[in-house]
Amino acid sequence: MFVVSNTKKPTMKKIFRIFIIGILSLFIISCKSKKTIFNSKPKLITESKLYTDSIYSEYLSEYRKHNIYLPKNFNKNKRYPIIYATDGSEINGEGFFFKESLKALDSLINNNAINPVIFIASYSNKKIISKEDFIGLRNYEYGYVKPTRIEDSLFVDRFKKHIFYFKDELITKIERQFNQNLNKEDRYFYGSSAGAGFGISLLKAYPNKIGTFLCFSAYGGDIKSSAWKVGARYPKLYFQYGSEEPYLKEDADFLKSKYKELNIYSEIKEFEGGHDYKIWDKEFIKTITELLKTE
Repeated sequence: MFVVSNTKKPTMKKIFRIFIIGILSLFIISCKSKKTIFNSKPKLITESKLYTDSIYSEYLSEYRKHNIYLPKNFNKNKRYPIIYATDGSEINGEGFFFKESLKALDSLINNNAINPVIFIASYSNKKIISKEDFIGLRNYEYGYVKPTRIEDSLFVDRFKKHIFYFKDELITKIERQFNQNLNKEDRYFYGSSAGAGFGISLLKAYPNKIGTFLCFSAYGGDIKSSAWKVGARYPKLYFQYGSEEPYLKEDADFLKSKYKELNIYSEIKEFEGGHDYKIWDKEFIKTITELLKTE
């Protein structure tokens, strides 16, 4: 006897329905998998990072760029010393703290020679005001050039506004962004040439903002004026100039005498050479190696 099955062949409608159910199942599984990944704890940065960011300055009424260096394994829940510098420029261009200097800093941290540090380099303003005199807006912002002509009257407050930007906007923004609640002693300043002169002016006017200054081949800064505050606790100072820069020796001698009078630590010395960022890079690395060395 033959038994005839009553099972019908699946229709195209049923096949299509099964296909859709399968696709939806895969989608649900995929979403659950992604949810698990997104909810996992973020990993630390295993390599150092160097990139450019910007901030809108209310004082200067414009956006200003700065370079940011974060050490490997950076963690917002930890506190780091921060070096604030002038004359930031294109990451792949020439200038201090790029290429070889960055490698040196990485090497020092990787080999546990210094404690991890954040480095912030505020861009200088490259706008040219006078081609004949080689004067740029940077010179007004750093206080190296004082407005003397009627056509320069727009820049009479540029230095004051720039120093407010640096100490109140840049430093505040960086420390909020990276969750760094620092005191004076955790902050360092580095500048060279007119950028170093700006540092001396910042040191004199606001001695309680930054704890240590590295100023190499400083131009400007109104070093010998009477603006030194009686009773102020000034920051530590590392001041260097070149053997081919005898015009800076008088400033160096004044600072050495002033710091001795104030009974505050300073290291003021002459290096072999002239006005050269390659020398400043090397001296910066040597100095910071001593300042941030591990216990």
